Amino acid sequence: MAGIILIMIAASLWAADTLIRYPLLEKNSTLQIVFFEHVVLIAIAITIQLLLPKHRFRYIKGSLFAFMLIGVFGSAIGTLAFTKAFTLMNPTLVILLQKLQPIIAISLSVILLKEKLQRHFIIWASVSLVGSVIMIAPDILALTQQSTTWYYNPQIMAIILGYASALIAVIAWGSSIVYGKKLSLMGYSTLQIMTGRFSVAFVTLCMLMLGFNESFVISKPDFTNLIFMVLLSGLLGMYLYYRGLATTPARYATIAELFFPVAAVIINWVAFDVELTKWQFVGAGLLIGGTLMLSREPSTEDHRQASSDPITTA
Repeated sequence: MAGIILIMIAASLWAADTLIRYPLLEKNSTLQIVFFEHVVLIAIAITIQLLLPKHRFRYIKGSLFAFMLIGVFGSAIGTLAFTKAFTLMNPTLVILLQKLQPIIAISLSVILLKEKLQRHFIIWASVSLVGSVIMIAPDILALTQQSTTWYYNPQIMAIILGYASALIAVIAWGSSIVYGKKLSLMGYSTLQIMTGRFSVAFVTLCMLMLGFNESFVISKPDFTNLIFMVLLSGLLGMYLYYRGLATTPARYATIAELFFPVAAVIINWVAFDVELTKWQFVGAGLLIGGTLMLSREPSTEDHRQASSDPITTA
């Protein structure tokens, strides 16, 4: 029971990220926020490396591409896209759409790690996708009812760019799960993977800051809030999550994790007066339910059938 409570607290901290990230966007660009976020992350990673010599980063031949992908695409571009989406659309929808990440991760595992694709995945991935379509349907229908050409309408462009940014984050973070697992199988520890990821992302963001002529100056209050965001929703959230996971069966942990989108809906509703429509709640329910079933192991009978009749991919 204590483990489940820890996971639910961690999920609440992840959802509370919005309370800090959203206001920071009022006075700072997306690139600035993500850059300084990684300044804090790389500083913490280096400090831990110095304190724990046996976990210091050591390059293993053949891992460069994986680190480039999780660093450039997963950490830098993924976080930029996620943060940008907050400025363009309902932040609750941005968070809910991230529940599509398991579909990306499992699909890439089939392609890259040669894992078998089971009917269990096809069924519940379809449910999740239907839920996401229902959830974004109000905005899609609004696009079709516009009398002006869509690319001349700033409001329509904002909707399209917002959903595109949210989905880029889904793909970026979903693919990072697979390549992170690949690095783990190569012999890297979690700390080494995080150090490599944040280092590559930091270099990438430095180049982007210079390329777009962004200011390397941020106000002291904003930087303090940013540090608080990284420590609270990032490090403390993950620490509580893994502490809870250590004493909680996987099936119960997955259910407890669903407190994340629930907390996000409540926080955004109370703090920012951002609500969901009736149909968006229905879509969110299907999306979360499908994701929950995806994370469960199929029954023994289904597993035996899938093993004898696997679905192959081209």
